[in-house]
Amino acid sequence: MRLIEQNIPVLQEQFILTNQAALFWERQKTLILSDLHLGKAAHFRRNGIAMPVQLALQDLERLDTLIHHFAAEQVIVVGDLVHAGANKEVLLFTALTHKHEQVSFTLIRGNHDRLSEDQLCAIGIQEVYDELNIAGITFSHDAVQYPVPFVVSGHIHPGVDVMFHTRQRMRFPCYVVTPHQLILPAFSRFTGLDTGRIPAGATCYAFYKEGIFTV
Repeated sequence: MRLIEQNIPVLQEQFILTNQAALFWERQKTLILSDLHLGKAAHFRRNGIAMPVQLALQDLERLDTLIHHFAAEQVIVVGDLVHAGANKEVLLFTALTHKHEQVSFTLIRGNHDRLSEDQLCAIGIQEVYDELNIAGITFSHDAVQYPVPFVVSGHIHPGVDVMFHTRQRMRFPCYVVTPHQLILPAFSRFTGLDTGRIPAGATCYAFYKEGIFTV
């Protein structure tokens, strides 16, 4: 895995964006990501649609590498950790949290997160919130509708269409940043991309295997 980083200022803080669909908050020693959708591929398989079993494993191996790289002390998942009910992919996540016993795992509930707090505790989630504020930055799965200084959200799986000089069009996942908001890309690679809900005037930090670029 090739890891590319780009620093951006948020309020008085520094966030490190990566080309691996997660960011690191340096002062808080916190890795932040959204939309793992554990069990989504299994849900498709149960309904007769062939999906590789390695999809979730690869996502969690990526998460493991990021935790090691940044020496993260906390991981915040900004919603949609589990796509449906308990499943084998959730067991893989449990193995990850047990491996990193020194790391605090926090979940901001998303629209797909239906496990009870007891079930989430059993898989290694230590804190569960509908919304969380740290140092003036609000974490919410969907963008909050009332004024806050800055909100970090997920949910829409943002992406951008880019037209190259060869007239070839390609679509990339991205971070969406405005003066008051940062929308995270989906951490799971088994998601679509929404290119239609980018706020006006936003800067999009698109990424791919070899880099990060602004749009």
